[in-house]
Amino acid sequence: MTMRFAAGACALLCLVPFATAPDAAQTGTSRYQRVENWLRAPAGQTFGTLSSVDVDARGFVHVFRRCPEICDHPKPGEAPSSIWTFDPAGTFVREWGRGVAREAHTLRVDREGFIWTVDSRGHQVKKLRTDGSLVLALGQYDVKGEGPDTFNEPTDVAVAPNGDVFVTDGYQNQRVVKFDRQGRFLKAWGSKGAGPGQFRLPHTIVRDSRGRLIVGDRCGLAATGCTDNRIQIFDSDGRFLEQWTHMGGGTLSITPDDTLYVIGNGRVSIADARTGQVRGTIEKAGGHGLAVDSAGNLYTAGLADRFSRYTPIRP
Repeated sequence: MTMRFAAGACALLCLVPFATAPDAAQTGTSRYQRVENWLRAPAGQTFGTLSSVDVDARGFVHVFRRCPEICDHPKPGEAPSSIWTFDPAGTFVREWGRGVAREAHTLRVDREGFIWTVDSRGHQVKKLRTDGSLVLALGQYDVKGEGPDTFNEPTDVAVAPNGDVFVTDGYQNQRVVKFDRQGRFLKAWGSKGAGPGQFRLPHTIVRDSRGRLIVGDRCGLAATGCTDNRIQIFDSDGRFLEQWTHMGGGTLSITPDDTLYVIGNGRVSIADARTGQVRGTIEKAGGHGLAVDSAGNLYTAGLADRFSRYTPIRP
């Protein structure tokens, strides 16, 4: 696989010393209570396979449903991926976006309330209004590639306040791709490998309050051939800054105060995104999707008919 650093990004990256955060102090298990059966599937249905979850500013919960049954990948002829929306009390509101993805992978809500979906097997990222209408599509449906307008099994998306879009093109291309708000290609960086700025599987991406990009480089799959999950930090132009290796990197969520939530190593780690220091953990918690609402409630979506809500226990 060829190197895919944009020329400017590579020039900067090659000047940066390889920085790794020291082992972070952990404050102990965080006090959260798991709320059983907070969401209920509509009558006559099960959750099936849920790949992702996010919460909008109103507190509505949006769940990305991959399959109506438990699956790794949708079967030919199976009902298409869709979005289920629940109100802040956990009551089912509606199903929408049927067919928006060939294989639901990640759903994100941006600060303007638009819904972004990442279709790993359809090789597309879409920006949607909540009425289901399409605003923007990145990538070409069912076309694999590593050019400026194609992906090969993308995994996640992050949106900057100025509208710039960052896509982790992860399962096959091991890169991050940057677009402007109109969807015009700006640059890409990354290549296959274990060095700084390289990726095994860039699976998840969030942006902190300083504009840094936090990328979870996932291991543990046969395709990756590695077991050492890590998180890499970049500036908005792809310049490598540092990496953390002490808390996994399967799925990330971040709050405006730079509290970082990380699924990895059989737990959810709660950390300071500015330093990487772990403040606490929720043990035996995990999944494929992760979100946090404005009240600090945590939501995880699993790939096997599982959805969990964790509520902070206040002193």
